[in-house]
Amino acid sequence: MASTGNDKKRTNTTSNESATKKPRKKSVTAKSLGLTKHEFNDIKTAPIKKELNAIVKQLACEVNDDWHDGYEEQAETKMKWFNAIQEPLQTVLDIGVGKGVALVQCNEILKIVSDSFYDLLAVPCRLSTMDEFRDWEVDFTLNMPWGRKSKFGSSHPYDIWSYVWVALLRVHSAKDDSETAENNEDILLRCIKDASDNMKGAEYMKFPGCLVLYDDNANLQDGKNVPSSTALDQLIGDKASAWENLPTTKKEHRMRRTIDRRFDESPIESLIETEQKMRTMVDNQIALQEILKSKNT
Repeated sequence: MASTGNDKKRTNTTSNESATKKPRKKSVTAKSLGLTKHEFNDIKTAPIKKELNAIVKQLACEVNDDWHDGYEEQAETKMKWFNAIQEPLQTVLDIGVGKGVALVQCNEILKIVSDSFYDLLAVPCRLSTMDEFRDWEVDFTLNMPWGRKSKFGSSHPYDIWSYVWVALLRVHSAKDDSETAENNEDILLRCIKDASDNMKGAEYMKFPGCLVLYDDNANLQDGKNVPSSTALDQLIGDKASAWENLPTTKKEHRMRRTIDRRFDESPIESLIETEQKMRTMVDNQIALQEILKSKNT
């Protein structure tokens, strides 16, 4: 049976669609990254996000249940959050820095940790969460891939994941294989933007940062055997306009509302909003006094 014109047209359309169809992205597996199944499970972001979100929700419930007198229980929950970030940060150091793989997954882990802390700060506890973190004399130890153990204290929480982020970016910026240099530069720039946005709260780790240990803060110089900053510094400088103009992925967490159950379960406003209203009232009173004085004179 002879083919019709419609058959030819359909065939041409199918061939054109096949030619323009984008290739499928290769699925990321433990084998493709050179990881064991256990290591691959460690870089899955969903369980990390779920655990940290659960702790923040627990704190919010505790504040709703007893905003005024529940501060001791709330402090324990905040400490629970601090201890919970040790394992994912160690995972990034072991896999993203030590093995030099899974940049995207490790970058997401660091974003989750940072975002969860801002979410924690948005719970209007009676005692300031940031002040409590600074007052606690607690720390945990992270094992560095370059052969040293370092202690990180709660008094500078932003600096902890910022330190790990800088190490991650240094290692992956220095990879000289063609695949990383050509195909993954956009990913690196995206990660640089994410790190820059999330490191703004750090006290010592100013972007692009030094891998300085806490006992060397006065010098603000890299410690021994840390990954070189040369490739990262060059990429940040040469591609500044490219990564700086990328849209931010950093969320803004508004202060939550909670309930002070001492007063018939009436909602209390966030501490920031309350402080702003008090300042406005004081300003209005001062202005009124000035008006009365001018009339009397």
